[in-house]
Amino acid sequence: MLYYLIGAVVLVGLLWFVTNTTARAIEHLREGTALRRDLPAPTGAFAPAHAAVDAWARSRGYQAAGLTRVLAYPELAGASDEEKLWEDMGAWLDRAHRRMLVAQFVQGRTFHHFITLYRNPTDGREVMVNTTDLPAEFFLPQPPNHYVQAFPGRSLDELLALHEQAEAWLEGRGEYERVLETLPLEVLDRLTRERAGYVTRLPLWKPRLLWWQLTKGRYLNKPVSALYG
Repeated sequence: MLYYLIGAVVLVGLLWFVTNTTARAIEHLREGTALRRDLPAPTGAFAPAHAAVDAWARSRGYQAAGLTRVLAYPELAGASDEEKLWEDMGAWLDRAHRRMLVAQFVQGRTFHHFITLYRNPTDGREVMVNTTDLPAEFFLPQPPNHYVQAFPGRSLDELLALHEQAEAWLEGRGEYERVLETLPLEVLDRLTRERAGYVTRLPLWKPRLLWWQLTKGRYLNKPVSALYG
């Protein structure tokens, strides 16, 4: 009986630590206080990963549009393995289609985001379409103007095809015009802060973090037409 009690206490303590740490990270993102470093060139393990995406992007008319390093959990900056807390990001811009590509290097793995911004000419409302292979994209709820679909394990060609389908779906729903943004990493930062602000305005958002984490899998591998249709 004592072992069960100790186990329960340890589990509760672990859940509290993870939830509290995540909540503080979200609050940092909401305020835009995440630490950033400009990168003149990709370094370490990010270099070959960036080169692979860069070759793919350039072969399809994309232009390089920035490199940065983001401290994901500022409150843990003093941790022993500090490098694991940083995320390296590279961005590319497809001016012809007004579309952005961001590669996110997290703890030895590279994830990708195709992002297209729209504006409704009637009311000026901005809308974002994001296609990614990042499984954790649905860890937190999305604001009403964020249309996101996540397909883990897909190639860049497959993700782009899925993203084009999402663009066509949105454009078929109303009068949306694409917006050309020339600084994809700044756009991603703004969208991240917008999402964090939305989450922290939801009732009981901190206690709900664990539930969102446990249920995020039900949204994976589903197109925006199924998620938001």
